Amino acid sequence: MSRWITIEAAELAVKALEEENARLKAEVERIVAFGTHTIIPNKKLQAQVERLTKAGDNLERVLTTKVASYEVANASHEWHAAKDGKDAR
Repeated sequence: MSRWITIEAAELAVKALEEENARLKAEVERIVAFGTHTIIPNKKLQAQVERLTKAGDNLERVLTTKVASYEVANASHEWHAAKDGKDAR
């Protein structure tokens, strides 16, 4: 038993596949553009995080060596917890 389809049905199937192919190509382009646009700012943010962390480390070091108080000790504890991604409370 052989299966035959009409030319019209084949043309409709080809058109549907071409539309799906175009949709997938557009999706790939969107994803590639998203990846390109998000990588660059993340590098800038990472550099900023590193600078702020170094500044925080320096500030914490100066405060703990120059000022002895409960508030400074608590702030130092909170700073180290924050750097480790933990809640100091």
